[in-house]
Amino acid sequence: MNKRSCLAKIAATALAWGALGAAPVLAQADAAAGYPGTRPVRLVVSQQAGGSSDTVARLWAEHAGKALGANIVVENKPGAGGIIAAQQVLSQPADGYTLMFGGVSQMVLNKFVYKPLPYDPEKDFTGVGMLSTVPFVLVANPATGFKTLDDLVKYAKAHPGQLNFSSSGLGNSTQLAVELLQSKLAISMTHVPFRGEPDGLMATIGGQTQVMAPVLGTALPHIKSGKVVPLVVLAPSRLAELPDVPAANELGVKDFDTMGWSGIVARAGTPPAIIAKLHEGTQSFHASPDVQAKLKGMNAIPMAGPASQLMEVARRDAQAWGPALNALNLSAK
Repeated sequence: MNKRSCLAKIAATALAWGALGAAPVLAQADAAAGYPGTRPVRLVVSQQAGGSSDTVARLWAEHAGKALGANIVVENKPGAGGIIAAQQVLSQPADGYTLMFGGVSQMVLNKFVYKPLPYDPEKDFTGVGMLSTVPFVLVANPATGFKTLDDLVKYAKAHPGQLNFSSSGLGNSTQLAVELLQSKLAISMTHVPFRGEPDGLMATIGGQTQVMAPVLGTALPHIKSGKVVPLVVLAPSRLAELPDVPAANELGVKDFDTMGWSGIVARAGTPPAIIAKLHEGTQSFHASPDVQAKLKGMNAIPMAGPASQLMEVARRDAQAWGPALNALNLSAK
């Protein structure tokens, strides 16, 4: 074979390999071009219909659906801390037609509460976009005399284990918020779980427990009526509803800026071009004045950002909270 023939053969081989390498990219582009078409997109929600998470999920489905020209159908699959919903999504192809409303519980906390967890949040899912975060507020019974977080810390250090705090149940974020605060502040209180957030807060109001960290929407009416005293908010900054109550990071207590975040996730392996389309729908959600007004009415804070933000926040929170949560040896049945 002469030199010219050899070079021609090499060039032909390179072109062939290039075509093979381009084939998956072209296939993904074709899939995205026809997505979603007339086929409905399912959004699986791990909470019951009618709750705040379900409301935010349906807002996203409505506005993202309009932006994409798609019919996005919300399916409620409650139970087992979101494991049922996660498994439902992971049982379907990674094609963008089955999504999950994923929050901090499903994407971070379950790793420390359910062992073994039958899915890996960081490996099995990919982010579509963040939606919102719900602030928590650490409140105390007025009879304690606590006016500030420092008042609580001083008393708890002088009387370890003597203060009781309520939660919505073992492993619930209302427990874990306080447990993580205790770890940061080097104090020890006794956990008393209840069946739900209203029951736990009523126990604090009634004096059976002294402290709780409910979400703002649950706590605010009782704060305004003077039945509980707000000590600190777990939010990126002070809240307009409680302008005199400091955010945790103001007091040097870090890693609580977005304790109650939520967003949309897809199964890992979903073509990037489809993720990009879904993220465009998420941007339309955030751009809507109607959405902004409704989130404000729910005491929720919008969280806009790139699609990659969700998994970055999940990894950040797992790393930040992991040591303290592992030390608790939690086990949800």
